[in-house]
Amino acid sequence: MNDTNEEDWMEVEDSEEYNIDDESIDLPTESLDEVLKEQEEKFVEEIITSHKSTEENKTIENIEIAKGERLPELLEGWVKEATNVSHYNDIPAVMTGLVLIGQMVKEFVKIPIKSSIIDSRVHFIWIQTSGTGKSELMNFVLPVSTQLWEKINGFEGFVHRDEIGKSRVAEIAKAGNLFHTEGETINPAVEENIDEKLQQFDNFDVVEYTDAALIGYQHPTIEAVTEDDETKLETTWSPVKGALDGHGLARWDEFTNAGVFKQSQHKEGVVTYLNTLMNPIWGSSQVITKKLKEGPTVHCHSERSVLATTFPPDNLDKTITETGLFQRAVLYIWEVPEYIKDEIDDMVTENFGEFEEMKKPIKNYANLFFEVYKLTKSRYNDVEKDATKTIKYGKGFKEALHLRKRDLRRMVSEEDGMIRDTARTFMTRLIIMMGRISVLCCIADAKDINKKKDERFTVTAQNVNQAYFIIDKCYKSLISWFIQSLKVRKSDMMKNGNGVCFLKAYNDLKGEDGFVPKNALFEKVKQDENISKAQVYNRWKTIQNNFEVKNDSRTRFVKLKGDEK
Repeated sequence: MNDTNEEDWMEVEDSEEYNIDDESIDLPTESLDEVLKEQEEKFVEEIITSHKSTEENKTIENIEIAKGERLPELLEGWVKEATNVSHYNDIPAVMTGLVLIGQMVKEFVKIPIKSSIIDSRVHFIWIQTSGTGKSELMNFVLPVSTQLWEKINGFEGFVHRDEIGKSRVAEIAKAGNLFHTEGETINPAVEENIDEKLQQFDNFDVVEYTDAALIGYQHPTIEAVTEDDETKLETTWSPVKGALDGHGLARWDEFTNAGVFKQSQHKEGVVTYLNTLMNPIWGSSQVITKKLKEGPTVHCHSERSVLATTFPPDNLDKTITETGLFQRAVLYIWEVPEYIKDEIDDMVTENFGEFEEMKKPIKNYANLFFEVYKLTKSRYNDVEKDATKTIKYGKGFKEALHLRKRDLRRMVSEEDGMIRDTARTFMTRLIIMMGRISVLCCIADAKDINKKKDERFTVTAQNVNQAYFIIDKCYKSLISWFIQSLKVRKSDMMKNGNGVCFLKAYNDLKGEDGFVPKNALFEKVKQDENISKAQVYNRWKTIQNNFEVKNDSRTRFVKLKGDEK
């Protein structure tokens, strides 16, 4: 038994000779484990208590759950047109359609989960090999969204973002109450103007920005005011809305530059902003607030849907596990295999030098989505604008959700170690997302239901099956990427001379659970390699990201990531 003092190794680790800069993201995010546990209890308590009776109920076997994966007609046509310009990208194509539907109907649809309410928005993060059709798909999606937003803005008479607050400012100024004095008290009417929400739909697609440009700021104007023959300077604070404020898409073409994967000086709050944006749109938890050095608090009312694309960054696994952001969105990761990249290259070569004008049905799909918007609003009005009643839940819906939830759980349980633990952090939110997408599939179906009007906006078991097909593909892409990532990491570690000595020592020491006391591992490497403690730490810092760490009282344990028990 090795009796090396843990504090002795800790002292060396903290010394100036050994300084690790692991570039970790240090932002004030919520405890993901606590949130997931709370949501799990709220969302599946009813499912867990009824699980046994569900399995024993033989009539459930007779509930028809469509075996086919046919999408609603609107989305099926959308995918067909989108993949004409972005080959092999069926799942990203259908997800972009769902993002548009979820965004445009968010005011008309509230989805209840007992005492909780979620909105209809879907956030989609698409991570895929460069040069495999991401930009081509966006060149179809974004023009459709722009025309769709124009139709909605015109139909509703929404005020342009540049006009919001101007009439209110003029009214307050006319009353002589615009200025706030040298103290910090601000006229309530001005506060009301500051909080005024944007109305129009548009797309945020700024590439370079600061925090102030993103969420807004207060612009000061200093004027001389004469009162009782005394002149003094007073400051007017005018709110300037940030680009993220409002409705529509929050679009990132290269998400790696957004400040999510690597913190930058001017984008340090992006993870916090996006986590806040993704909260349900009702209540204050979704409003991004920031108190500047001077002036009133900035309020950013962003109700946008995130649509982000990028190539797989080096620190993707670390960002997924540490920020909690990706669990709130639908994440699709695809390292495109060589044979498909070869086929794409063959198509490029075959068509090089030839011009074929392809008429994208942009106007047609803007009209089709707009028709769904008007139908959903009409339904919302029919239920006296009670957004919790816009959608009905048909017979077989909940049973289908039970069964598909079990399919997802089974998929996770088949994995081992870190992959299972990481995939499990997505589970509750994926179940919620599956329910949300079921609702959106039901809404997409509405315009093609030519029977009785009251049969529209009823979520069916088939809608659950459609949602599961999409979620299943996204979930499998995540697990597949993690498996491949760990294989590459272990291979790279074997190629690293420093990694070989730690891997050998680890395999000699590990027990049934795979964890090894960190000080024992270091002591064995020191003895095997006949090197100093400082040299052990210098080697460790080059391969430490391949190990997960846990603390038990004062003892630290390490385990090779992806190592099976």
